[in-house]
Amino acid sequence: MTSRITNLTRRDIRDVLTRGFDDESYFSSTHYYYDFWGRLNTIEFLNRLYPLKKMHSTDSRYNNAEEDIYIHTITNPYDYPDDWLFTDDRFSIFNGSDEELLTFICEIFHPEVRDDSKNWKIIFDKINGLLRADKYEMYPKDRISGRDVYSWRDLTIKRFHRIKEEDLATLTGFFNKGGYVLNFSTAKFDDFTNRVIGIPLCTRYNLSKGKSLEQFVKDGTEEEIINLFTALLDYYEKLPEKTEQLSNDTSNNEYHKCKAILENISNNTVILHEHAEVLKKKFSSDYMNAEIDLMYKMQKDNPTETIGKAKELIESCCETILENCNITPNRDWKLNNLVDETMKLLEITPKNIQDTEKEAAAIKAILGSLKGIASNIAIIRNAYGSGHGKSANYVGLQERHAKLAIGSSVTLVNFLWDSFERKNLI
Repeated sequence: MTSRITNLTRRDIRDVLTRGFDDESYFSSTHYYYDFWGRLNTIEFLNRLYPLKKMHSTDSRYNNAEEDIYIHTITNPYDYPDDWLFTDDRFSIFNGSDEELLTFICEIFHPEVRDDSKNWKIIFDKINGLLRADKYEMYPKDRISGRDVYSWRDLTIKRFHRIKEEDLATLTGFFNKGGYVLNFSTAKFDDFTNRVIGIPLCTRYNLSKGKSLEQFVKDGTEEEIINLFTALLDYYEKLPEKTEQLSNDTSNNEYHKCKAILENISNNTVILHEHAEVLKKKFSSDYMNAEIDLMYKMQKDNPTETIGKAKELIESCCETILENCNITPNRDWKLNNLVDETMKLLEITPKNIQDTEKEAAAIKAILGSLKGIASNIAIIRNAYGSGHGKSANYVGLQERHAKLAIGSSVTLVNFLWDSFERKNLI
């Protein structure tokens, strides 16, 4: 669990949520406030995040937190101060991990919670600005009935692996001309983007076509962004006034740069193995999902770095499992130790297989081989992978070796995570 959001930022967010804030200009000052329970009452909102009936009451007259809070916030709404939730020891919203605070904030702006008739977006933008100072942000990750569902992301984690930032700037600059995008009207641009990526951009952002496209490049997933730019280029090429011109025109540098960027991305697209995609969906950690993506995308161009990533994936998986079970990994543990402790916790070591079981020897051998994957990847990584300095005579391994490291690490991680879920430890 990380804790990068400072006490200063936490204090400012608490003040915005409980008191609102003043937006001051040269001529005037406007105070903005939003009741963060939204359309719900206190109990309805908190039950979305916490099992109130299983939590203790701080008032001896009541059986649980739900009864206690109902009396003091709904029946008698002035019993508690405005900021009671942020000082109540039963909730670790403001003294807990970054993840707990971020999840709480995102829930405030969930479509089933927020009051769309009020100025929630102004409060949302204010809090997002505070979070960005500590390298986090909220962003629209999904939609329900046409309304954005927000999640959070760590801005220290690289978002894109297939497309470069400078290429994004080239593509955005080509299609956004002073707020206009090609020959689209606002309604037709919404229809187009909704068909391609499932999001009517102008409706989402309430901005011009070009500005909406720019904002989406900041918010969207890499796959969505690539799909949208690919569709826009295809649309551009089919415009009646462009069809004949483009086949002979070599002077349109902007267009040719954009076409080359998208063709390069298409040519280098790596088809991920099916079990790796399943594994990604299981992991709750954005970091591990990014690592899986990155390994497959780098295996051809940078097998050396890929081998280092294979080791890091195993480490991340083991650390996540142990931390979810309230076990803090020792900083001195090597990869072998991490895998050992994880397998002991999950009771999948060869020692846990009884000799009386049919084919016990074969099962033990397979488990021993799985454990050996970690040891050998660590050895390969030390000699060939990223993370260690190399001599001038160093020669890296080839793509096939990187694929072997990836396949082995994903196999081990998949088995560990399946075992973790099977024991209902999450």
